[in-house]
Amino acid sequence: MRGIFPRCCSRRRREPRWWSTRESGRKDPSSIRRSPGEESNLLISTNTIVQSLLSGVLEGGNYALYCLGLAFVFGIMRIINMAHGEFVVLGGYVAYWLLVMWGVNPLLSLPLAAAIAGGTALVVYRVFLQRIRTTAELNTLILTFGIGIFLANLFLQFWSADLRSIDVDWAQRPLSLGGIYISLGEIAAFVLSLLCVLGLHAFLLKTKTGKAIRVTAIDRDAAALSGIDVERVDLLAFCIGGLLAGLAGPLLGMLSHLNPGIGIGVTIKAFILTVLAGIGSIPGLIAAGMILGVGEAMTVTFINSSYRELFGFGLFLVILLIRPSGLFGRRV
Repeated sequence: MRGIFPRCCSRRRREPRWWSTRESGRKDPSSIRRSPGEESNLLISTNTIVQSLLSGVLEGGNYALYCLGLAFVFGIMRIINMAHGEFVVLGGYVAYWLLVMWGVNPLLSLPLAAAIAGGTALVVYRVFLQRIRTTAELNTLILTFGIGIFLANLFLQFWSADLRSIDVDWAQRPLSLGGIYISLGEIAAFVLSLLCVLGLHAFLLKTKTGKAIRVTAIDRDAAALSGIDVERVDLLAFCIGGLLAGLAGPLLGMLSHLNPGIGIGVTIKAFILTVLAGIGSIPGLIAAGMILGVGEAMTVTFINSSYRELFGFGLFLVILLIRPSGLFGRRV
């Protein structure tokens, strides 16, 4: 079904970065033909290794922003928001729509994208989650999964199933550092990720509201006895989670692509990274994201792009077995 919005920015179809087994823009080293004169055990060049490391670090920083909202909600409310990926995609579509209709720079559309995603989270909490908040945790998991499916189908009606990207010239402009190439868009996304993670960390440590949120996360009963409105804290936490997801959306559309069906992949990747970092470790998301990003990049470089996702899931299982609290979380 064709969407109701223009498709002028959907002509460039980019491959998914981490919700598909195919890798965008990189050749599988095993598929490169060697001349008879080359050594059979030809080593990958130093530049290729450094390029992969840098790409992994930058993408790992972006991973942190993609999962920040889910990690925050999970840490405060102990709810796995299965609609988190759809909130991210919603923010991306808002930026795409503003670019197509009025030519608004994606970075300038970040506040509106965040506000709309946060407002959607507010409605979801007030109408649905608040009613079943005190019931079994499985109920919230199933409910948010259903909301995610609803939002994905809503996106399908508005924007169709076409791959759409937020194409801006400056984001694709390469920056050369001694033979190593990175795009300005990747740098901007990485900087924004750092600012969001550090800003949220400072908010939780320095503000009165942030301290109330931390107390509620540690012990809800004690927080209620001390006069903290835990219901209001839950509402605020869920809205902040939606707002952070909305901030990640324009960057997703700018660096990769948008599609109504990619939300579940975003959610799964965000949950994996949350487990790796550990519950309650907001700064740990950056480090965990870099570990995951570099590991995936090295897997693509030295093995095969088809094993990229396998690395993430394998690391996820290993961490669950040897350190369930996560790499940077507090031991229970």
